[in-house]
Amino acid sequence: MSTDSWRRISEGDPKKTVLAVDFGSTARSEADFRQFAALLKPNREIWQSVQPDAAENELLSAETYLQWWRELPEEVHGHVDTVMGYCVGGVFASALADRIAEDTGTRPALLLFDPEPVDRLSLYRDFKKAVGTMSTLSEEERAGHVAEVRALCEAEQGDFHAVATQVIKVYETAVGVVFDRLGLDEEASEDLRGVFRSYVSYLFAARQLSPEEGWATAGALTSAQSSPGAPHALWEQSFPIGTGELLRNPDVAEAAHRFLQKRGA
Repeated sequence: MSTDSWRRISEGDPKKTVLAVDFGSTARSEADFRQFAALLKPNREIWQSVQPDAAENELLSAETYLQWWRELPEEVHGHVDTVMGYCVGGVFASALADRIAEDTGTRPALLLFDPEPVDRLSLYRDFKKAVGTMSTLSEEERAGHVAEVRALCEAEQGDFHAVATQVIKVYETAVGVVFDRLGLDEEASEDLRGVFRSYVSYLFAARQLSPEEGWATAGALTSAQSSPGAPHALWEQSFPIGTGELLRNPDVAEAAHRFLQKRGA
C-alpha cells in the first residue's frame, strides 16, 4: 500500500500505531506533532498525515482526504490504536477513526488537541495571521487585505466554496506584491501560494464534516483558551498555555502518555 499519505515521525511497536492528523508546514509558528512525538515516552509508532498534492491546485472534498488517509502504510500491520488530531485535524481524526473501524472492525481511540470545527471566520483568522507576517506590505496595505477578507467571510451571500476561492485570490494578490518588491522568482512565489491553497482546501474539506458525535467518545487536551470543540468531548484536561504551545509542552505530553499507557499503547 502507498505510504505517500503518511510520514513516520516516531518508531515503536507497529501493532500499537498512533496516527496524528494535522496540517504540517515549515511556515507555521505552532508546535507540531513531530515535536510532540519527541516528548512522548517511551518511543511509539506514530505517523503524521501528509496533504494530497492536488490540494495545492483545487479545493478537495472531505471524501478525497479520507480516502487518501485511509490508505495506511504497510508498516502499520492493520492495527491503529489511537488517532490524534490538532485543531481542525480533530475534525478529520473523528471521521478517519470511523473509516478505520469500517475497514478493521475496531474503532481507534480519539485524542484531540484544541479541537476546532470550521466556519467562515476560520478562513478570516488564518488569512489575517498569514498576511500579518508580510512585513514588505505597509500596515495600511495589510489592513486593507484583512478588511476585504473579513467582509467576505462575514457576508451572508456565497457558499463556503465561493468564499474560500475569493480568499485565495486576495492572498495571491498580496503575495504577488511582496515577491515583486523583493525581486524573488516566480517559482518561490508559486510554492507559497500552493501551501496556502492547500491549507484552504484542508479547511474547505473539514467544513463538510460533522464531528460532534465522534468527539463524544474522545478525550481533549486543551489550552488555556480551551476550544470550540472541547465541550463535545467525553472529557477535557486544560493547561495554562497558548494553543501554539500544546504540542511542545511536557505536561501535555505526559497526559497523552498516560492516556496511551492505559490503553497498552
